[in-house]
Amino acid sequence: MAVREQKSSMALRRRGSWEGRILGTLLALQGFLGSGALGAEFQGGPGPASGQEMPAPAPGVEALRRALKSLRLPEDSASLWVLDLDRDRVLTAEGSERPRPPASLVKLLPMGAALLSLGPAFRWHTEAWAEGPLRDGVLQGDLLLWGEGDPFFNDEALYRLVSALRGAGVTRIEGALRVDGRALSPTARPRDAFDGQGDRLYNLPAHALLTNFTAATIALRPGAGAVEAQVSPRLPSLRVENRVRLVPGPCAGYQRGVAINVLGSARDTLRLEGTFPEGCQRYALTRSVLTPERYLGDRFRVLFEALGGQWEGAVIPGTLSAEARAEADSFDRLSPRTAEQTPAPAARLLRQPSPPLDEIVWRLGKNSNNVMTTQLLLTLGRVREGAGTEAAGWQALRTIYGAAGVDLSDAVLTHPAGLAREDRLRPAQLGAVLRLLWQSPRMPEFLHALPIAGVDGTLRSRFEDTPLAAQAHLKTGTLAGVSNVAGVLRTRQGRRLAVVLMLEAEEAERGLGPSLQEAVLEALWAD
Repeated sequence: MAVREQKSSMALRRRGSWEGRILGTLLALQGFLGSGALGAEFQGGPGPASGQEMPAPAPGVEALRRALKSLRLPEDSASLWVLDLDRDRVLTAEGSERPRPPASLVKLLPMGAALLSLGPAFRWHTEAWAEGPLRDGVLQGDLLLWGEGDPFFNDEALYRLVSALRGAGVTRIEGALRVDGRALSPTARPRDAFDGQGDRLYNLPAHALLTNFTAATIALRPGAGAVEAQVSPRLPSLRVENRVRLVPGPCAGYQRGVAINVLGSARDTLRLEGTFPEGCQRYALTRSVLTPERYLGDRFRVLFEALGGQWEGAVIPGTLSAEARAEADSFDRLSPRTAEQTPAPAARLLRQPSPPLDEIVWRLGKNSNNVMTTQLLLTLGRVREGAGTEAAGWQALRTIYGAAGVDLSDAVLTHPAGLAREDRLRPAQLGAVLRLLWQSPRMPEFLHALPIAGVDGTLRSRFEDTPLAAQAHLKTGTLAGVSNVAGVLRTRQGRRLAVVLMLEAEEAERGLGPSLQEAVLEALWAD
C-alpha cells in the first residue's frame, strides 16, 4: 500500500499541478503519521518509550493474519508454532496450546517413536512352519505361515518367501495353508465408517500377514463393441462382474463414469458398472479385495505353482503352538556363533526378515500410508508392552515421548493414521516432537522420511513453482474442515525452522488450507 501511495505522489508532482503537490504532501504526511510515535498517538495507541524500537512481530504471524483475512477465515481458526532449530528457541507460538484435529500429522508420532525406541535396523519376520513330516520334497501335512506384521509384505516379499520354500526342498504340499495372524490385534472398525469408501486402500484394516495391501488393480480399455477389464495381480478366488457399457463420446470426468464395488462377506466379487466413453484409452483403479487370509492364499498358490510347486489345499486359520514359538524365540536370541552350534527348530522351514525400519518409515512417510502406520503402532505395543493392540501402542508411544520430556497425556488419540475428527493434539506438542527428533541421533532417518516440497511423495505436485521447492521437508494432514502442515523449513538466509501450522475451518481442505500454508511458509522462508 505504501508503494502505491508513493508512486501516486510522484505522478502528481510530474504533472506540475498545485493540487498534485498538495495531495502528494498530504500522502507523505499520512505515511509519516502512520508510523512511529506520532502514528501511534494519532491512532489512539501507546507508542514506544523514547529511544526504544517497536517490537518485531513473531515470524509468520503477520502473514498468517493477512492470509486469514484475505481468505475470509476466522481469526482463531489457525495456530502457528515456529522453532529456530539452530538456536533451539521458539520464535512463534500463536494459538499453539489450542488442541486441534491432527489428521495425518498424527503419523509423525509413531514414526518418531519407532525410530527412537526400536531403532532404524529393527526388522519384522515372516515364518513358514511344517505341520507334518517333509519327505522327498512332499510336506505330508499343513504349511503354517506366521507373521509379526511386516508393514511392507508385498508381492516381491511373498515371492522371496515362496522361492526360499522351494529352495528348502518343498515341491508339494498335501495339506492346507494355515495362516496365523495373532501377533497383531487391530481395533475392529467398519471399513466404511469413516467416509463410506470401505474398498479404498486408505481404509484398509491392519493384519499381521497383510499381503500386497490386498490390492487389485482393475484396468479398463475399449474393445470391439465392449469394455475390456483386466485385473492384476492374478487372484483365482476373485470373481469379476463386468457390466460397464461402451458409449460414444470423448474421454472426460472423474473415474470415466465407472463404479467399482467389492461385494460379499469374503470380498470375493468385483462388480463393475457404469459407462466408458469410446474416446478413453486405458484407465485403471485400485481397490482392496478378498480377506487378508484369502488374498495371501491366492498369491501363494499362483507363485508356488509358477515355481514348479504343487498345492491344491484350502486356506484356513492356524495357530502356532506356544511351545514352538518359545523354542524359536530362544533360538533367535542366541548370538550368531552360538546359533551355528545349536540345532534350529526342526519344524521351522524358514524365517524371512522385512526391510529395516528406516526403509519402512521412509515408505510410510513419503506416501502417508495409513495401514503401515497402524501396523507400526501395533508393533510398538507388541514389542514394548507385550500386546499388539492399539491401546498398548498408544501407551508405549506416550511412555517413549514422556521419558524424553514430551508430555502427551492430554492428547486425544484414537486412530493411528488420523482418520478421526474427534482426535486432538496441541500444535506445541507436535512442535516438541519435532524438536526432540531433530536433536536425536535419529534425525537423519526421520527427516529423510518426510516429503520434500515440490520434489517427492505427497508433495510432488505442491510448492513446485514457489521458493519453497526443495527447501522444506513437510508432512500434511487433511480431513473435511482440517488442513495442517508440519516439518522443517530452510529459509532464504539458511536458517532451519521447525514449523507446525494447523487450520480448522469450513472447507479448509479444498483450497483455503493449501493457500494459507503457502502464504505462511513463504513468509517464513523470506524472513
